[in-house]
Amino acid sequence: MTPREVASADDIDFEMAHLVRLTGFREKMIADARAVNRAAWHDIQDKIKRRKRLWSVEEKHTRRKAIQDPVHGAVIFEPWELDILSSVEMLRLRFVKQLGPAHLVYPGATHTRFLHCIGTNFLAQKCIRVVSYCEDLDDPCFYPLSNLLNDYQQKVFRAAALLHDVGHPPTSHTIEFALKSWAGIDHLDLGEHLILHSSLSDILSEHDIEPQIVIDVFRRKAKEPVWMLLSDFLDHPLDIDKTDYLIRDAHFSGVQLGIFPAERVMLTNRVVKDHDGRYVRAFMLKALHSLESLILSRNWMFSDLYLHHAVKLAEALTSKATYFRIREEDLSKTECYGLFTRMTDADLYRWFKDSSIRFVRDYARRIRHRRLFKVVLARSLSSFEPHARKELLATETNVEKLIDIETEVADDVGKVIVDIVNPNLGEAILGKIPLLVAGENSGLETLPLDSIDEGQPLMQILNKQKQTIPSVRVYSDPEDATTIRKRFLRLFPATASAKDLRNEYDMTEA
Repeated sequence: MTPREVASADDIDFEMAHLVRLTGFREKMIADARAVNRAAWHDIQDKIKRRKRLWSVEEKHTRRKAIQDPVHGAVIFEPWELDILSSVEMLRLRFVKQLGPAHLVYPGATHTRFLHCIGTNFLAQKCIRVVSYCEDLDDPCFYPLSNLLNDYQQKVFRAAALLHDVGHPPTSHTIEFALKSWAGIDHLDLGEHLILHSSLSDILSEHDIEPQIVIDVFRRKAKEPVWMLLSDFLDHPLDIDKTDYLIRDAHFSGVQLGIFPAERVMLTNRVVKDHDGRYVRAFMLKALHSLESLILSRNWMFSDLYLHHAVKLAEALTSKATYFRIREEDLSKTECYGLFTRMTDADLYRWFKDSSIRFVRDYARRIRHRRLFKVVLARSLSSFEPHARKELLATETNVEKLIDIETEVADDVGKVIVDIVNPNLGEAILGKIPLLVAGENSGLETLPLDSIDEGQPLMQILNKQKQTIPSVRVYSDPEDATTIRKRFLRLFPATASAKDLRNEYDMTEA
């Protein structure tokens, strides 16, 4: 069986996806009950009524309230924001870990997507208060961003910040490769589905917020200049989403490399209008060292936390188990929408235990008892011969090819994990971040970071990391290490100059 062909939104039965999410039943069971089994359909409707009654218990909020966040302190929410936070769609995120199974390595990293959404909303509120904007750089005069954004735009900004991650499946980004490979969907697709086809749509509409514009902002679909600016605040290498998760992940994991002067970065951020009439985010030149700290903190967090070998292994085990479980059940795209916007982390691992595939159940036990595979080989991606490198990189978008390679290396499926570490560090986009400098004649002008002398040291570091971070790791049980390593290197030979490099992890010398 192969991954399903990616279908368009028109091919998805969103009403059925909603019923799957409410009941947890398969699509065929619901369709058959509705069509031919009146008693079964009555039972399903009773279950839906009970679920809706439970979900609608919460009363509407009538006053502002503060929620205490461990990173930002007291965050003040308006009644409409509290209604969103009280929805079952948002409450599910209380049971979805921000970093998936990373707590197996960093025990404190048990914080949730719910907390992160609160933090991102706080930073959106702060942007409105402290960021300044200028209409004309030839005659610069800066005003508070709140003067540029009307009340409705501010409301949408705060709503988009709160809801940008509402569609995250269990274990967050961990299983997105499996979902993308099988059904062609990611957390943004699931989030859009929830905002349009759940109680969130009603809540937003009741508070005079158009659900579609919230989606357009966090998915960068809006074309009007102010909406495009708000998209930049939420989806950019230096956006408020990344600002919160870097600080939050560092705080809870204990990896202090994620700490940077976020306050100064925000205070030195300026919104300016370019020659095409667009509002763009630019930074004062004096903020360069703070920007460097943010950018380097992000990349250091990649190396010490997000790309930690045991974290990546735990993620790979979870992702691979998800893919084989989806394939075993032959889930439709509609069912993926319904089930993965219903599940929490605990639901996902219970789902693994119900599998008839032995190694899927084994993966669940390994994660539960922290009995993980070990690294048997780790090499720089650049050390492989060109054809081997190309074949390995192809697995980033082709899960079946990855499975074939793992099976060939181990002579059995599920006994080895091959992980291609090739993160998008964003060096190209980061190099184009506009900095505000004095104009040659008068006023101010914007210049990209990579075009000024002060930005060259940072660009050199980023380019160096792009060359050194990409790598290949192979994991298996220690007793199989020698055989697995030899087979892998026979299939994917290193260049002649790299064969004696010491970056190969040899279990016999460990």
